[in-house]
Amino acid sequence: MSTAQPNVIQYDILIIGGGLVGASLAACLARDASLRIGVVEKFPPPQDSGDFHPSYDARNTALANGTCHIFDQLGVWREMREHAVPIETIEITNQGRFGRAVIRASEERVRALGYVIENRWIGKVLYRHLQACTNVDFRAPAEVVALRYEADMVVATLDNQQTVRTPLVIIADGALSHTRQMLGIGATVTDYEQVAIVTAVTPDKLHHNIALERFTDTGPLAILPQTDNRLGLTWCVDKTTADELMAADDATFLRALENAAGEGIGQLEKVGKRFSYPLSLTLAEEQIRPNVVVLGNAAHGLHPVAGQGFNMAMRDVAVLVQVLCEAREHNRHWGDFNLLQMYLQRRGQDQFNTIQFSDKLTHLFSNRNPLLSLLRNSGLVLFDTMQGTKRFVARYAMGRAVSTRLPDVADTANIKSKSNVEFKQVTP
Repeated sequence: MSTAQPNVIQYDILIIGGGLVGASLAACLARDASLRIGVVEKFPPPQDSGDFHPSYDARNTALANGTCHIFDQLGVWREMREHAVPIETIEITNQGRFGRAVIRASEERVRALGYVIENRWIGKVLYRHLQACTNVDFRAPAEVVALRYEADMVVATLDNQQTVRTPLVIIADGALSHTRQMLGIGATVTDYEQVAIVTAVTPDKLHHNIALERFTDTGPLAILPQTDNRLGLTWCVDKTTADELMAADDATFLRALENAAGEGIGQLEKVGKRFSYPLSLTLAEEQIRPNVVVLGNAAHGLHPVAGQGFNMAMRDVAVLVQVLCEAREHNRHWGDFNLLQMYLQRRGQDQFNTIQFSDKLTHLFSNRNPLLSLLRNSGLVLFDTMQGTKRFVARYAMGRAVSTRLPDVADTANIKSKSNVEFKQVTP
C-alpha cells in the first residue's frame, strides 16, 4: 500500500453502511488486529442507554444456525442470546386447506432450528462490540458523497470533506443504495404487488417456541415466537388489503389476523404499532467490480417469505472474509478483480438457489388458481412424509449447507469479548 498523503485517511477496507450486514463484516475482519477498518453509516449509532426492554414496535429476524455460528465465533452470541427465543418447531399450513407440514428441532437433532431476535438488539450488541475493537473506525452519522479511482485504489470523499483511500470498498447501504447508484450499478426490481405489515402481538396462550408459516390467498403470513410470550408478525397482503388493515383499529386488526392465522394462534390480546413496506425482489446487476463488492440488500433484497435474506447475506460475509484472509496470506491486492470473482464464484450457487427458492415460493403460495391450490396442499402433505427431503430443506434453512467458519487469526487482542461454547451445543 502506498504511503498516506497528508489529510488522507488510509483504510485496508471501507464499509459503506453500518447496519447489521456491514457491522457484522467489520466485526469479522476486526479479528485481525493488523487491519484498519472504516465504517461509514448515515444514521446515528444505537444508543447504549441502560437496560434493553423488548418492544412492540420493533422488527425481528430469525437467525439461522449458520448465522448464530458466525456470531459465536465473534464472541457476541452469548450477549445476543439474552434476548433471543429458540425456534423448536416450524408449522407450515395453507389457509382453509388440508395441507400441513411440520419441522421439529428434535427430529433434526439440534437444540433449535433458529433463533428470533429483535433487530435493534442485534444492532446494539454489534455496535458495542465494534466499540471494543481498536482497529475499527465507526463514523456515524456520516456519508460518502463521492468515489473515484486512483491507480489501484479507491478514493472516497466524506460529507465532512475528509478523504479516504482504500483498496476495497464494500457497499452495504440497503436495497435503495445511494452508493450503488453513485457508481452506476443498476438493479432489477420485480414488484410482488404485496405489502408486508410488521408488528408484534400477544396471544392468550403460550407460544411454545413454535414458528408458523401460513399461506393465504393474498400472500404468506409469518408468525415468530419472541420474548415475553410475544409473537413477531410479518403479514404479506395485497396493497388494497394492506391499506384497510393499517387503517383498522386494534380490535378489528386482531380479529382479521386471527382469521388469517387459524386456530393455532389462539385469541390475541394486544398488538403493537404497525409498520408497512412494499415488497419486491431487488437484484444488483453487478455484485463486484475492481475494488468494489456489493453486499446485503444492496446486492439482493428478497421477499421475507422464507426468512433467508439476512442469513444469505451473512453467508456472503463469511465467504468474503475467507477469500480476503487467503489473499492476505499470499500478499494479493484486495481490489484485484480476479480475487473478487473468486468470492462471487464461491457464492454463486447458494445465492441462486436461495433467491429462486424465495421467489418461486412467493409466486406459488400467492396464487388463487384452484389447480395450484390443490397442488400446494398435496405438496405440503407429501413434503411432511418425506423425511429425507424435509431434512435437506431444514438443513439448508438452518444455514448448515454452506461453511460459516471464519478463518483463524493469530492476534485477536484488539477484541475485549471472548467466544463461548454455548452455541456449539446447538448442533450435533
